[in-house]
Amino acid sequence: MGIFRSGLLAAFGVVILLVPAEGAVLVPVSMPNSFKTKVFGINDNNVVAGSFIGKGGRVEHAFFGAVGSDYSTFDGGTGGSQARGINNNGLIAGFSNSQGGGGITGTQPIFERLSNGTILNVTASGQQLYGRAQGINVYGKFAGTYWSFQEFEAVAFLGRKGNYLRDVPLNYGHQASDGEAINDENVIVGQIFEPPLHGFILDGKTLTIVDYPSTKAQGTGLEGINNNGQATGQWTDNHNRPHGFLYDVASQTFTDILVPGATKVEAWNINNNGAVAVSSNVGAFIWCAKSTECPSGGTFVAGPMHRAPARRGTR
Repeated sequence: MGIFRSGLLAAFGVVILLVPAEGAVLVPVSMPNSFKTKVFGINDNNVVAGSFIGKGGRVEHAFFGAVGSDYSTFDGGTGGSQARGINNNGLIAGFSNSQGGGGITGTQPIFERLSNGTILNVTASGQQLYGRAQGINVYGKFAGTYWSFQEFEAVAFLGRKGNYLRDVPLNYGHQASDGEAINDENVIVGQIFEPPLHGFILDGKTLTIVDYPSTKAQGTGLEGINNNGQATGQWTDNHNRPHGFLYDVASQTFTDILVPGATKVEAWNINNNGAVAVSSNVGAFIWCAKSTECPSGGTFVAGPMHRAPARRGTR
């Protein structure tokens, strides 16, 4: 869930509405001959992007392709690669040195892969940016996080065509920020480390802080947003385990993303049909609240819904 996962101490809002479980759908995604697959991005054509480690291998590679098809693989650099977001035109955002970096933002070169296979190093004033890029909209604008070597902190930013555009303007007291996705209407989501960790939605000048409504929640982050007011994210419990959710912005309703047998579930990007890219400790999946939103080949799972107030403010 973004840059920070441990040492977060907070208690969040009390659940004020509990809705009985409804059927959701889970479609498995797996690279052939691999022992570990993660899926991070999905576009409106159900083309996914993610990473895998092959059986007998040690290096993480990026992949993309339609769900259930013969996937294409590539490396965005050395030290392992993750494809974090893919748009309808086949543009992919991600980062390399995913294994050598050990999760430290300042050691991971950010890249953008064009539909013709060209890898662009993401730069600012000609200098390589380090961190990660994730959600990318139909216009090729992506949200990401770079490490500021001057300020010694992670900073949410926007980029396009391999170039830094600007920092995400978060007029909110925080120690670090993390940009994760941007939709076609330029609504941005990510997380703010205050501490603790909070999800944010920035729509124009309106900043909404989102916290998962549980006294067990130690931090919340948002990872994806589509054009229909649906966001995805994760909350971390007091055992440092991530749990995925779908968040409806208008109604402030959370739907838990559950994977049978999994103790760790991470929800990443969401497409405009409502299909969510999900990784877990028992495999990678596409999750949908309704079967009509999903690729074929899924099974029904529980999808509990509940509601709690988000903190809102215009900055």
